[in-house]
Amino acid sequence: MKLKELNPFVRQTVYLLMLAAVFNGAVQSLAQTQDIIARKALHARDWQLMLMTMIWPVSNFLSIWWGRLFEKSRHKSYYFIAGGVVGRLTLLYAIWLSTMNEYLVIMALLYSANSMLLPAQNSIYQRNIRPQRRAAVYGYTLSIGMAISIVLTFIVGRALDIQESSFRWILALTGIAGFISTLLHSRINIQEPMIEPSQIHEKVTLKAAFLDPIQRSLALMKQNKAFSAFERSFSIYGMGYIMMQPIIPIYMVDRLQLSYTNNFLAKGVLSQLGMLFLAPLFGSLHDRMHPFKYIGFSFALLMLFPLLFVLSSYWAGESVVAVIIVFVAYTIFGLAMTGVNMAWNMSSIFFAGNEDAAMYQSVHVTLTGVRGLVAPVLGFTLLRLIGIESVFIVAAGFLALASIMSFRDYRKLKYSKINILK
Repeated sequence: MKLKELNPFVRQTVYLLMLAAVFNGAVQSLAQTQDIIARKALHARDWQLMLMTMIWPVSNFLSIWWGRLFEKSRHKSYYFIAGGVVGRLTLLYAIWLSTMNEYLVIMALLYSANSMLLPAQNSIYQRNIRPQRRAAVYGYTLSIGMAISIVLTFIVGRALDIQESSFRWILALTGIAGFISTLLHSRINIQEPMIEPSQIHEKVTLKAAFLDPIQRSLALMKQNKAFSAFERSFSIYGMGYIMMQPIIPIYMVDRLQLSYTNNFLAKGVLSQLGMLFLAPLFGSLHDRMHPFKYIGFSFALLMLFPLLFVLSSYWAGESVVAVIIVFVAYTIFGLAMTGVNMAWNMSSIFFAGNEDAAMYQSVHVTLTGVRGLVAPVLGFTLLRLIGIESVFIVAAGFLALASIMSFRDYRKLKYSKINILK
């Protein structure tokens, strides 16, 4: 993609998105390492790790209301700034943080704000960038963010091994960088669709403001069967992915006894190499491939990740072998999640068509909250009743099922199109 070939308006949008990605790389780094900080520095208990895993998806329940507010708002720049203040600047409190419960609160604020910001960012891509370049532009911004995240993660790992208490200042600086990224997003002028004169002075009651997003979400899922099928497969994948999240730091810190540097090397560096180098390529593939087929391949590759964790458990006593296998697992994880991340952020625009993608992405984000209530509890229960390996085996089963269902949906769609042509 050559920026000089873009018209001035689109070029300015892309520049601001890329610059925002530089600062957002710090937030991406925290997302990869927050659980290790919780386990090692704040001595989080198993149930607290489970709650921390639930914060992100449960916070996403708010997304359908935020998406509706953003869709109706005529002051969209304020929306980004509010998200930055609530979710990013509040990380400054980490300077005085001393307990795991306080950490849970600031993480809840961070992810609640993310449920506001994600649908808003989707509107930028939908309104300002044409479909043929959309995922490719997102791929470049993702690579930029990953590059910053990888460098910061490695530096932070070394710093924490030298002085563990420095995590407080690291969190505070992350909040400042994240806030700058939202300010840059607020500077982007979003091309708005034409508004009917009758809607300009339309008044909305409090009851309607609460019920309308729910009713519209249900209607959207009912009317757009393809989008519903996509969300069903993503929900199955999400069960497998989320149920592992509170278990992984227990395995890495307690079973393998890895240092901050090695933990962050696996979770924050190797896991992001795919996004760093291949995000533009995966973005181009997404632009040319149907989402059903795209996520089918992504989920199938991701299935190897928990299976390799199971394999590594056989050498848990021989830490070097186990660690090498885990490093390989995270390298594969990085490749698979590049595809999943691309679909997670871009596919809702595909299914939205000419409709506002913010509402589609809001529904997509909100549904993560549904599985976020169940999956961590399932993982924690399996850990207690059967053992840590059982969590990874069941997670692999969910990922395999999600892949199979996605390929089945693609074949059904392809077959129906052939019959229509006949």
